[in-house]
Amino acid sequence: MTTEDGTQGPRRAGEPPSGNPGREAMAQTEQVLGDLPLERLFAKARDEGLWVSSAPAEAVQEAAPEVKRIPVGVRPHSVAVSPDGTRLYVTNFGDSSVSVIDAYGEAVVASHPVGESPYGVAVSPDGTDLYVAATGPGTVTQYSISGDDLVQDGSILSADDHSKRPYGMAVGPDGRVYVTLALSDTVLVTDRFLKNPTSIPDIDFPVAVAVSKDNARVYATNYFSKSVSVIDASGKAALAKISVGNEPYGVAVSPDGTRLYVAHFPGTGSVSVVDIAGQTVVSTIPVGDGPRGVAVSPDGTRLYVTNFFADSLSVVTL
Repeated sequence: MTTEDGTQGPRRAGEPPSGNPGREAMAQTEQVLGDLPLERLFAKARDEGLWVSSAPAEAVQEAAPEVKRIPVGVRPHSVAVSPDGTRLYVTNFGDSSVSVIDAYGEAVVASHPVGESPYGVAVSPDGTDLYVAATGPGTVTQYSISGDDLVQDGSILSADDHSKRPYGMAVGPDGRVYVTLALSDTVLVTDRFLKNPTSIPDIDFPVAVAVSKDNARVYATNYFSKSVSVIDASGKAALAKISVGNEPYGVAVSPDGTRLYVAHFPGTGSVSVVDIAGQTVVSTIPVGDGPRGVAVSPDGTRLYVTNFFADSLSVVTL
């Protein structure tokens, strides 16, 4: 389906792929391989030397040094930070676990099994609940946080009720949960108990999502259109797209709302720094191999990036 401006919009049910070569190739590959999650396809292509990495953006200066690289689980996908900044939570796609990291000690202090092939992860504003999106069963699960333990006594949202394959996640300051449903070109919004879902439609293959601290804006990476959608959180409609370069995946917004941090996967091991007001990439940050998920510490001094192919988490000083 083509929009008035000539770009490819979301497909209707039963409509063939949009004409985007990347989407068509992925759709055909998944049909042949039995609907495997996107990460398995990337890993298979990488291991067999079939994937050619590309630069994330035009030439800009590098900024912000990596100060630490923390080993985590297998094929880490996303990262979330507790509201007090003391704990990091990393979903490990390869071994279906969540690593709990002491942010100050910079070491894994616990690991917990979760649903098969976990992608997104987010923490509630009060730090009492963790949400994990697992693409294997197609669910989002709410866990209670008890020290460094996770207790599955909360709600479970089945993606079968809306669309398959939850990807990225975020929780807004008001407790609303945002889940990207990339194959449906949709961002799903629920309350903190994963109930009363509504949808933000017409977001081009959103794979990750972030919410501003003032709860006014939602940002979703558009993987195949090399951009980030800027969404009005109250009106639940896209306002603009910011061009950020090839393969944008994970996204985080700075606490002061002036910067976006966008990981490019597979990319060339870097994160783009985006000036939101100017809607431009102003610098890049070198990290590990296959940057995926991105999170910023509550005080805005640290950036955390999962390195999918290096089984590690980069810690960057901002």
